[in-house]
Amino acid sequence: MNLVATLGAAALLTALAAAALAVVASVVGLRRHDRAAVAVARRAIYAVAALNTAAFLLLAYALFTDDFSIAHVAGVSSSNMRTVMKFASLWSGQPGSLLFWTWMMSLWMAVFAWITLPKISWGAPHAVGAMGAIIASFLVALVFFASPFRLSPVTPVDGQGLNPLLVDPGMLIHPPFLLTGLVSTAIPFVIGATALMAGRLDNAWIRHARGWALGSFLVLSVGNVLGGWWAYTVLGWGGYWGWDPVENSAILPLLPLTAFLHSLIVQERRGMLKAWNLVLVLAAFALAVFGTFNVRSGLVASVHSFAQSEVGPFFLVLLGLVIAVSVVLMIWRLPRMHADYEFESLASRETGLILNTYVMVVMTLVILGGTLFPVFSELFRNIRITVGPPFYNDVVGPLLIVTLLLMAVGTVLPWRRAAPGLLRRRFAGPLLLSAGGTLALAVAGMRDTFAILGMAAVLLVLTATLREYTLGARAVRTARGVSWPAALGALFNRDPRRYGGYLVHLGVAVMAVAVIATNVYQDRTRAVVSPGDTFEAGGYTFEFHDLLTRSPGVDGIQMEIVADITVRQGDRVVAELDPGRRFFTNFPDQPVALVAVDGNLRRDVYLFVQGWDENRLTEIQAFVNPLQQWLWIGAGIFTAGGLLAFAPFRSTRAVEVEAAAPAGTQPV
Repeated sequence: MNLVATLGAAALLTALAAAALAVVASVVGLRRHDRAAVAVARRAIYAVAALNTAAFLLLAYALFTDDFSIAHVAGVSSSNMRTVMKFASLWSGQPGSLLFWTWMMSLWMAVFAWITLPKISWGAPHAVGAMGAIIASFLVALVFFASPFRLSPVTPVDGQGLNPLLVDPGMLIHPPFLLTGLVSTAIPFVIGATALMAGRLDNAWIRHARGWALGSFLVLSVGNVLGGWWAYTVLGWGGYWGWDPVENSAILPLLPLTAFLHSLIVQERRGMLKAWNLVLVLAAFALAVFGTFNVRSGLVASVHSFAQSEVGPFFLVLLGLVIAVSVVLMIWRLPRMHADYEFESLASRETGLILNTYVMVVMTLVILGGTLFPVFSELFRNIRITVGPPFYNDVVGPLLIVTLLLMAVGTVLPWRRAAPGLLRRRFAGPLLLSAGGTLALAVAGMRDTFAILGMAAVLLVLTATLREYTLGARAVRTARGVSWPAALGALFNRDPRRYGGYLVHLGVAVMAVAVIATNVYQDRTRAVVSPGDTFEAGGYTFEFHDLLTRSPGVDGIQMEIVADITVRQGDRVVAELDPGRRFFTNFPDQPVALVAVDGNLRRDVYLFVQGWDENRLTEIQAFVNPLQQWLWIGAGIFTAGGLLAFAPFRSTRAVEVEAAAPAGTQPV
């Protein structure tokens, strides 16, 4: 008997029982108005989190001690792997990722039960019951379909080791952020479902959902950006987003979450979009469950997918239940979701915000349709037709430009209605500056239509956002007589939600610059060279010296064969790069890329070795990606803005500053 496996399986089974207790106790508390029963249900959620934590730690112990009698450990680890990579293997493979998913979900729910549940006495039984039902569903999958503590029929001498594509430092950060972001969508879902079940359809649920939705938005955004970074630095195809079906599944919940964070402002300020906001939070979680099903069902082919298994149909049923419950609740309460006010003018901030959310939903439907298109084509025409990157670039690209334009317009427009004179004053500066900047780019040689339109939208976002910072900082300087930097800092102290949101907009604009530059102006060259040969790409000369062999001797790596390459620009040596291939002892047919990148603020020089023959004739692919580093810089600005918007702090002088601010700069 394996004690670790027995304790781990027992912890998960007991957690399932605790989740069921949470559901039963919440129902009893609701029907009998029994606060003690609701308290029991709340404690059961804490117990689920504690038991899942115990299971997670037990699996970690099994990995660190090379307990290959456990099938998951034997399948994802080996004795020569470093401890840090053994830790990363905790969330690799189907059982490990499901355990991490369920563990993180239980932690989010426990924190929600601790912080927010006492503040929503009007819906506490509904919320704790919904949490218990959701976490119980995932525990059923772990206990009965994909247990991480299942024993191997025969204990191997050594484990197979981690999948070669996952032997990378990115494995330590990308999957945890992405999985955590996906599971966190359960909390806004619970709050929205609670509002529907309790019939509390005013702004009460919005106030509590905003912080949790923003936290989910931040973690999921970082997870997606880290995924792009990992793809760029590991996979070797010169890009960061390939519209892979599983990549699509990761970004799908983010879009309705983003839309919700914009449209909830309209409900707060004008009492509108009550039904729409509920649809968005319910859809975000449903899409997260869809992603779980997509990855684990074999529905679509992807380098990120797990092997097809019996857990796939289970998650299809779960997805159907989530959608069915959401639809029933919405239909039930729809007659009570009347807007408090009507639209007064199309030239208003609420119009800009609403149109922005509609565009995001359209993008969601386009990406979802493209992801599922192979399935439907096979179902109706018996031919599996795959939708590739050109489709997404041609359809989603223009929608992104529209989103940028609406982002700028919504920033400048006032609430309720705008007089023609006010519109001219507010738009004159941003329009003139963006038009002048676009003209300058065209004169400098930019001819691509998509690039010109995209940069025009980016410049409009930048100028409109900087206008808001300038007006706000000027008001602070007038009121307090401080320097410009101090005035800007005071804005974030006064209204972090608003000005942090503007910083997110700036981050998006900076990221858009990198996306436009790399999509339109990437220079790619394929060369087949012998030692001593040179080739050119993007104004650089590459000299291939020879192939070299290295033997790291860790993480199951048998050897690395790299190309010794000098990069020159004219007579100046720019970099010495060593792209190559990595070979693994237990995966002889799965060599992985060793990408070499030399980056600066102007461009990335990116090299990848496709292969070679016995005479050292080597195929090398070189990419020169302009402004690539600005994608990661923009992501940093984006994240900083989100954190500032999330921070619940205000200075004691906030009232004084707000009183001094002009009408056009009042918080949104």
